[in-house]
Amino acid sequence: MKYKRLSPLMLSLLSTALMSLGFGSCRSKEGLDRVRVQEEIGRRQARLDGEIAEKAAQLARMRSDYENIGRGECVYGGPNTMREAIAAMEKRQAEQRKEMEKAMQSVSNEIDSLQNEQQRVPENVLNEFGKNKK
Repeated sequence: MKYKRLSPLMLSLLSTALMSLGFGSCRSKEGLDRVRVQEEIGRRQARLDGEIAEKAAQLARMRSDYENIGRGECVYGGPNTMREAIAAMEKRQAEQRKEMEKAMQSVSNEIDSLQNEQQRVPENVLNEFGKNKK
């Protein structure tokens, strides 16, 4: 049985074909990984930006509602019941203000936590990428 040797030209062509398909180097995979990581960072940043904008709009609505507490409220009654009605109205408004302040503080805390997460996202993703690479 006779073995046929491949010519150097044929070996060069096969090598070129394999290199053009990306089998000759790890760089193509690293490039794809980096692109995937950058896309992941972009998606996370976009999601966080959307959540922050939504929470900021909610906080603006809450502030507007807070400022409108007690506006346009009238108290009717005779001279004997006027003090009691005003005291009840002021008590109710104070309770509403406390509830709104708590709600606004919680939304503000959520915005702060989202902003902190937004600042940490690229570092976390790149650190994970570095661990996976090793």
